Amino acid sequence: FGHKKFKFEFTSRALMATTGNKLCSANLDAISKASPSATLPKYDRSKISPGIVHIGVGNFHRAHQCVFADDVLGLPGHEDWGMVGVGLMPGDSKMRDILQEQDMLYTLWEKGTSSSKLRIMGCHSKFVLAPSQPEAALELLSSPATKIVTLTVTEKGYFIDFGTGSLDTNSPIVQGDISYLKSEKSDPITLKTAAGYIVAAARKRMASGTKGFAVLSCDNVQENGCKAKGAVLQMAEAVDAKVAAWIKENVTFPNSMVDRITPATTDEVRADLASKHGIVDGWPVVCESFLLWVVEDNFPQGRPSWEKSKSGQCLFVKDVVPYELMKLRLLNAVHQALSYPASLLGHELVHDAMADARISEFLKFYMAAAGKTVPPVKGLAKNKWCQTVIERFSNPAIRDTIFRLNEDATNRLAVALAPCLAAEAVGPGKSLSDADLFAILLPVACWLRCLLKEESDGAGTLPAAAKLNRDDKGELVSGPAMAAWNAAKADDAEAAQDAATKFLVAAFGAVSDGPSRPEVAKALVELVKLLQGPGGVEAALDAVRKKVNPLKKPTFKDIASVEPEQRGVNIYGKVMKKPESVGSGQSQVVIGDSTAVVTVRAADDRIAVCQEGRVVRVQNARVIMVKGHINVLADKWAALKQEDKDVGTVKAANDISAVEYELAA
Repeated sequence: FGHKKFKFEFTSRALMATTGNKLCSANLDAISKASPSATLPKYDRSKISPGIVHIGVGNFHRAHQCVFADDVLGLPGHEDWGMVGVGLMPGDSKMRDILQEQDMLYTLWEKGTSSSKLRIMGCHSKFVLAPSQPEAALELLSSPATKIVTLTVTEKGYFIDFGTGSLDTNSPIVQGDISYLKSEKSDPITLKTAAGYIVAAARKRMASGTKGFAVLSCDNVQENGCKAKGAVLQMAEAVDAKVAAWIKENVTFPNSMVDRITPATTDEVRADLASKHGIVDGWPVVCESFLLWVVEDNFPQGRPSWEKSKSGQCLFVKDVVPYELMKLRLLNAVHQALSYPASLLGHELVHDAMADARISEFLKFYMAAAGKTVPPVKGLAKNKWCQTVIERFSNPAIRDTIFRLNEDATNRLAVALAPCLAAEAVGPGKSLSDADLFAILLPVACWLRCLLKEESDGAGTLPAAAKLNRDDKGELVSGPAMAAWNAAKADDAEAAQDAATKFLVAAFGAVSDGPSRPEVAKALVELVKLLQGPGGVEAALDAVRKKVNPLKKPTFKDIASVEPEQRGVNIYGKVMKKPESVGSGQSQVVIGDSTAVVTVRAADDRIAVCQEGRVVRVQNARVIMVKGHINVLADKWAALKQEDKDVGTVKAANDISAVEYELAA
């Protein structure tokens, strides 16, 4: 065919992609012809030079930050904002090798609920593996051309205690970097952490008179810029006070909030891409259509115009924290709220859980409650956000797993969900209502249940889908969870509440008026008892629905108050004579009270309860006009039942159905 072919052996399945075009620069024209719907880079890659170094090239980076970078590289004056990647882990060699074979190109496959878009991404020009090329990695970071260093190294890559903000100086890896930096050796470079490389680059820049840069964390961590700053400055201070002072003066650490669901790449994805679109890509990326980035605008050497992206929304703001709070409580926490009740119902995939009305209805209750603790932010409407979350979770193309979501459960629940349980979660002196607390607590009760693998509840043994992912703090809460479960079975309410309190403290800490306060512990006991009772999680979900949307007690009125066009008519009346058929499967009957009588219509099978001399209840009926006369219609939405009630002496002379109304023209 005159172009290169690529044969890729899938390691986990006996599949071979033997047809299609290997993704590389030489095959872009062939790919465009074979797959016209695929979008190719809209700029001349040969004219792009790197101004951004990214540490930690993974799927999320390639589905998120790279899209904004790729979108603006064709804009005037943006030729110097290309990207290069640095891998810190030896295992990053696989990504490096595949991208290098593909001339640093890769396929982004965006899958919406009703859309599918392919895009060949070209913003990266180089990948340096730091363990084997430390000099090259340091040279990139200290180059005058590098104006921004972006990071996706995961929480563990910061080596920070997120509770105290302290650098983990007990880590041998951190100790090794500090030791190397103190030695002022130039060769061999033995650095292993992102913070270590940034400190080394800062020292080289300081020595050469090169300007500073922005360190932009893109990890899904609250105040990620502050975390990055803490790691870098503490390492610098442990090495050289002058370097630390230079960093404080010349390097910025803007916070950013990132959002895009990006599952792992599977062999099935590779095979589908090759068979359906003729593109053979060793490591494509699949993602949802939603794309959001909120960034603090603090860049000492300028920045690209990411806000001009056509693919997603990038907001530059002064303070990211309010936006993080919305995402934390109305996305991250919602993932947790879904995971545990859904898994107890046997669901393994997020979109399958969302197709279950019991779960989708509960999440609406949950978000309505949690949303009360989230102040409004500019540029993102809260109601629209919640609606979008439901749509995103319902996307079957993403195939996100509940098992992925429940990893690190204790920490995720403590950070995202638990603050909503505090006494002043809504504001000073304002707590959530009892019904709202019940909705927020349901996932906690279900998580407690999932921690007890050997226990049975009202629905039976623990479903296989309720298997929990790894959790470093899981052992700390398992004992208190068992104690709370057993105490809830007993009749001692005080002991049950005490055990529930201890579980909440183990999970979320002992804070005055915090998540372990008495009102919360009492509600948790109630939910645990519901899980232990008939129906299990279904009963608990139903209880939340009833608390959030309690049935309003209907107001019953005198028959004389019935007027044309009324809906929701609630009346009692004594049946004056047996019903008579009016045809078309309907019958009518006259009922009365001490104020008047009226004709009631209903289906033949429903009106059979209207026996002469008995009192009936007509509820949620509506008024219809029959040849200009009022009739009350008890349709399928209305109740029509016998009642033991005194309606007084019937005023038969006041027949409101005998009054003829003249319809206005």
